[in-house]
Amino acid sequence: MKTLRWGILGAAQFAQEQMAPAIHAAKGAELVALATSHPDKAAPFQTFAPQLAVHSSYEALLADPDIDAVYIPLPNHLHVEWTLKALQAGKHVLCEKPMAMQAQDYEQLISARDTTGLLAAEAFMIVHHPQWIRAREIVQSGSLGRLRHVAVNFSFFNDDTGNIRNDPKAGGGVLPDIGTYAFGCTRFVTGQEPTAIPHAKIDYENDVDVFAQVAARFDGFDLSATVSMRMFPFQQVVIHGEKG
Repeated sequence: MKTLRWGILGAAQFAQEQMAPAIHAAKGAELVALATSHPDKAAPFQTFAPQLAVHSSYEALLADPDIDAVYIPLPNHLHVEWTLKALQAGKHVLCEKPMAMQAQDYEQLISARDTTGLLAAEAFMIVHHPQWIRAREIVQSGSLGRLRHVAVNFSFFNDDTGNIRNDPKAGGGVLPDIGTYAFGCTRFVTGQEPTAIPHAKIDYENDVDVFAQVAARFDGFDLSATVSMRMFPFQQVVIHGEKG
């Protein structure tokens, strides 16, 4: 099996602590390069990948012929731009969610993927996690009976003005960050799309959405979802049918 050689665009904390070690440890994968304009930020990556090549720009990493695929953990508003550039440079792409901020932007990503014949994937944990795959099997087997209601609550506290989640220009906000989980898990587990959104209450601070309470209708059941980045951490999903 050919080893897939990975590069990372940007020394994000999540990349340093989670994804980079995971990529480097994965069978058939090797972390070979990092792009950062601050060489000192490469040091933590080099503790587990000592042969790591460090590029001073994203363009330089994409021009590196020794890289097959790139992981993109950049702020949300940069995802489309650098996914397209990576595909055009002949690299497979794994991009953090949300891969795009507007629905229409996905069309150009799909077009670029199809034109290049390369893989472009959104790093959306739910569709790959065995727990959620099992949940989907249970729900779609009918063992819960007729599905009537899904309730999702997901919150954490972050009021750090220096954090990109609180920066409207960087695509911040609770809906782009974790609202994707509330709707994404419901769509994935049930295999359905919402037919209507009769209620949405969204609170903003400094032009960033920090709380959202949304009611959505699906075929035969409804969703009640609350997400916030100004509340104590909590995560729960209840999928409620007539029999379980």
